[in-house]
Amino acid sequence: MQPRRLKIETANLECGMYVAQLDRPWLETPFLFKGFEIRDAKDLQQLRHFCKHVYVDISQGSLSEDKVLGARGKEQQYASVLAVPATRREHAAPAGLTRRLVDALSRFDRNGVITKFLPAPQYRNAVPTRQEAPRAAEAYDNAARILNEMLDQFPQVKKLDAGRLHQAIGPLVDSILRNQDAMAWLLGMRKRDVNRPLRQVGSAVWAAILGRHLGFERRAIDTLAMGGLLLDLGNARIPQSIILKQGPLEEVEQKIIRKHVALGLEMVRTAPGLNAEVIAMLQHHHERHDGSGYPKGLSGADIPVFGRIAGLVDCFDAMTTKRPYAPAKSAYDAVRELNSLSGTLFQKELVEQFVQAIGMFPTGSLVELNTGEIAVVTEQNRVQRLRPALSLLTRPDKTPLAAPKALDLARSRQGANDSHWIVRGLDPGAYGLDPEKFFG
Repeated sequence: MQPRRLKIETANLECGMYVAQLDRPWLETPFLFKGFEIRDAKDLQQLRHFCKHVYVDISQGSLSEDKVLGARGKEQQYASVLAVPATRREHAAPAGLTRRLVDALSRFDRNGVITKFLPAPQYRNAVPTRQEAPRAAEAYDNAARILNEMLDQFPQVKKLDAGRLHQAIGPLVDSILRNQDAMAWLLGMRKRDVNRPLRQVGSAVWAAILGRHLGFERRAIDTLAMGGLLLDLGNARIPQSIILKQGPLEEVEQKIIRKHVALGLEMVRTAPGLNAEVIAMLQHHHERHDGSGYPKGLSGADIPVFGRIAGLVDCFDAMTTKRPYAPAKSAYDAVRELNSLSGTLFQKELVEQFVQAIGMFPTGSLVELNTGEIAVVTEQNRVQRLRPALSLLTRPDKTPLAAPKALDLARSRQGANDSHWIVRGLDPGAYGLDPEKFFG
């Protein structure tokens, strides 16, 4: 019996073939969905750039089965010719080589002397964090206001206004693309004052930051932000006595809570202008990599990429938000927990990319240094992840400084008399410190 999937070198692909699997994780490529038909020369060019071979499903696609088998047969016939020595392929460096080179160099170049001359990633902070902070606050508050108003009006109008939602998302993503650290810091500050848990934009922020890190195009980042904004939309139709209940939920209450996925889908499907990827995020954000999620118990690659992203950012946002039944975790502790769930509840590669995107000590986190001083993280170091820029808030004996003092750990040489490094993350408000008044 002929196998459904055939391994074919990308040099021999043709339009009409259905690509079912790559030779690398989907998240390392610009292809947003698992499985697609090759439509044009652009698809062929991207596949050949990112992959050496793929697996073609002969039962799908518009190219006849005979032609797919013919391409495979020709490949086997000339296998010895296709096995080009590595020295002849040096000009075709695999995707991600620059990033791996930067990571390798950073281990030996602690002060960034070499790596600062390497090519920059697709997105980089274009303005200083402090300069972007006021615009980030305006964008965040605007998005929260629009969502609040729409949810309050929903019982009367019975329809979401996709146009207004795009007005909320646009400035939010603009700010994140200019400087993601400002928005990440602001989110941590806003979470401390949130009294209405249905009215949060945290998942939208984290989803957009991850999309930025992955190098997604603007349209895809907008989609991620939109989906993140609406993940818990269905909670607006769940009794508030259950949403705000102190303590564990009873079994019947858990079943009601799980209904928020279907209720949210019902609400968005009446709104023109929301694409299929947004709907996929709502539909799958509680599915889990090991199949333990709901509503369908999907696992692994059966969960769409945007659904996997939605589940991860929703979980992180929930962990770092104060809830009726649990205090907020510090961003550092939430990152550590996500790492412990990597490969079980969440795809390993996706967790790794998310942690790289936000840092082990996310912007706005309080940290304690080896010297005993307390500081707040003000900007990430994209090469040396454990050595971000800080503002010192206290002296070694924990007494507050009269004014914050800037400290860039990338410039602090380990082994020197004045060297600094982070020894642990702290809970929000530790030692009575409020990072907000030391920032902006």
